[in-house]
Amino acid sequence: MKDQKVVLRFDENCSRDKYGLRRLEGTATPDSLIRLIDVADLQANPREAKVGEVTDEIQDSLETTPALFPFKTKGLLLAASECVPRERNRYELAFEDGDVEGVLDGGHNLLAIALFILKKALNGDADALRKIKRWKDLPDVWKANRDKIDNVKSSLTFLTPVEVIYPQEGAVGHDEFLNAVLDVARARNNNAQLTEETKAHKAGYYKALEEFIDPKLIDQIEWKTNDGGRIKVRDLIALSWVALSKLDPSLPGVKDISGMQIYNSKGGCVAAFNKLMESDEVSTKVKGEIRILKHDGVKSALMLMKDLPRLYDLIYSMFPEAYNTVSQRFGGIGSVYIFDPAKTKSKDKKYLSKPPKTKFYKAECKYDFPDGFIMPLVWALRELVECDGTKLKWKTDPDRFLAKNLPKTMEVYLNVIQLAAYDPQKIGKTGPSYQLACNDFQSRLAANAALAAMQEK
Repeated sequence: MKDQKVVLRFDENCSRDKYGLRRLEGTATPDSLIRLIDVADLQANPREAKVGEVTDEIQDSLETTPALFPFKTKGLLLAASECVPRERNRYELAFEDGDVEGVLDGGHNLLAIALFILKKALNGDADALRKIKRWKDLPDVWKANRDKIDNVKSSLTFLTPVEVIYPQEGAVGHDEFLNAVLDVARARNNNAQLTEETKAHKAGYYKALEEFIDPKLIDQIEWKTNDGGRIKVRDLIALSWVALSKLDPSLPGVKDISGMQIYNSKGGCVAAFNKLMESDEVSTKVKGEIRILKHDGVKSALMLMKDLPRLYDLIYSMFPEAYNTVSQRFGGIGSVYIFDPAKTKSKDKKYLSKPPKTKFYKAECKYDFPDGFIMPLVWALRELVECDGTKLKWKTDPDRFLAKNLPKTMEVYLNVIQLAAYDPQKIGKTGPSYQLACNDFQSRLAANAALAAMQEK
């Protein structure tokens, strides 16, 4: 809701301004909610609103008991940079900074209200509404039917509780407002059990990660709760520790992570990442509790995230063939499934009806298997990272290294698989698996360097 203004009309209201924050409370009319939906987004809300049982129940209340609606809902909480009183119980709200202003709480209420109004405007046309699954799906349908919405607004009678927080006058008041907004949003959303990832996204911890991730993946990432992306941000955070673990261990959180945790404790990886990013040594506050990255070493580690998802997929794709060069029948392992075009209609559950795809880039492959088999090898990529002064970089081209060495590594790594009785969870949860993979990558790097030195002579 950056650089937007909206006028809300209240059926009744009261205001308070003797505290660090000013507050306006009241019940807003339907035409006010329509104007708010015209400009609203949920960027400031820690959660993404989605259609489901909650929004269905809210719409049912609007339909069956509109007079009781203000008593049955907590309504909306808005943050605005300005709140200017006008005549006839109207207030003009200004939203200048979408990161901290807009809808802080009540996103599901606003989505349900929008769906209810659209349903009235479209005479219950289910096809038009079916495409709306989340808030981000709403604006196009809303704008396309704006004239029809105007035609029905006079028939709407419900009132919605709305609370607006806005700053006291002056620079001090504005600073107090910025410092308070994030805490207020978190507190109001506590009942929703916000994930650590959602809180960190709201605090700006993932901005640098978002900057360096391959743009092809950005729109497919679930950055906050209910965002809907197929790639969970905690998977990316866990993967980022492949590089972050090479940083100075005195930095907050760096010593907290071992190889096993990127497989079996992604929540721990997120907590350590947040601990690192909230450190004054690593980031600085810019708007209240929102922070930006300033540490060159951390930034250089996150820059390697442009490669790490691709390398993860590469290891996954190469692993079965590398296994088959030193043993037999990777597909014969109990937890492995196979796509064979000639057997797509087979009743044998071993065979898949369609090709599986890699985790990040969705490249088709022949085998579907648990990632516990490969996580020690993914962690071992850290051995290909070196510190050049204060910044991290690849010692060697990682794609070429894997193409040349992964089949050879498998000669040693096969022992890990056999000792774990072909159980991917045991492989992923056993420390020696990671140490062996790291040692092997180290020795192959050294051998490659020695060979290159001899060839130069």
